[in-house]
Amino acid sequence: METPGPNAAGGLQISSRREGNLTVLRLDGELDLASAPDLRAALAGTSNGATGTVVLDMAAVGFVDSTGVRALLEAQASSRNQVVAIMAPSRAVTRVLDLTRLRGHFLEIDATADLADLAT
Repeated sequence: METPGPNAAGGLQISSRREGNLTVLRLDGELDLASAPDLRAALAGTSNGATGTVVLDMAAVGFVDSTGVRALLEAQASSRNQVVAIMAPSRAVTRVLDLTRLRGHFLEIDATADLADLAT
């Protein structure tokens, strides 16, 4: 079941769904100064001390600025008991991660990945 998340003024929509001990956050729009706080809030709602994996489905992200990159890095750094994975990053996302040399910094999975494999 999908749960809609905050709709930021910056044009990012976040929806959330649970699959076992996985939380999948689907991002659609722009991850920037205006919307990064909404991503942080959505990520904070997934943690509350739980273990598991948080998957960021970034196929529909059309723009990422430095604040968005920082939000991704913060998510990874603060995920003590969780794994943060980026699923199906769009061209805009991979371009920014390549330019900042952070592409290999995140667990990256493709859209056809079996999410059940991450749950183990």
